[in-house]
Amino acid sequence: MASPPQLPPADDLYLTAHDTIRGKSLLSPATLGLGLGAALLGELMLWRRIDLVETELLVIDERPTGDAATTALLEQIRREAGQHGVRNWIAYLSTGIATDLVERRLARGGLIKRQEKRGLLGTKISMVPADSMTAGWPATRLRTKVSRDEQLDVADLLLAGLILATGLDQHVLATLNARDRAHLFDQFRRLFPAMLQQLVAHAEAAVGDAVMARRA
Repeated sequence: MASPPQLPPADDLYLTAHDTIRGKSLLSPATLGLGLGAALLGELMLWRRIDLVETELLVIDERPTGDAATTALLEQIRREAGQHGVRNWIAYLSTGIATDLVERRLARGGLIKRQEKRGLLGTKISMVPADSMTAGWPATRLRTKVSRDEQLDVADLLLAGLILATGLDQHVLATLNARDRAHLFDQFRRLFPAMLQQLVAHAEAAVGDAVMARRA
């Protein structure tokens, strides 16, 4: 049986951050939103639509990406050029905007579906995976490649970086041993573009700030 296709990093991160059967999130809504916001920005960087210069996002190619979610985000960044730093964009997207964009994209692709469950307190609406194997594939792909010393492409390095930044590695990369993790971090050093390293670092700092705010 052929492996499921590799999805955009934000879609892969969403699937990785949810239970493959019931669709329950492994992260808080805020942390999930921060990770997905950074992932969508990372997609625009991968597709050479924006650059990260110090802390500012610069549009370098205004052409639509062919994807509704990132095209809408690109247009908003273009309209508000120079008004917000990358941390502000990540925080803005984390308010539910990034999660909604990614859920809509996954639903259009038939990878998740809306489920309504009626109870005494009303109807609960959730998004559940359409197929558990496809939902679990991003995490399985990463673990397999790292454990086999295979080289990750830049999109998977972005996915792995955001898994670590959000603390999701405690759930999905827990089986990696010290050698596997050393191999992964070696790939980060050698193969991960500096601009995406900075993006992941901003996402990690934003997650840390959100955790501290909840504890205060």
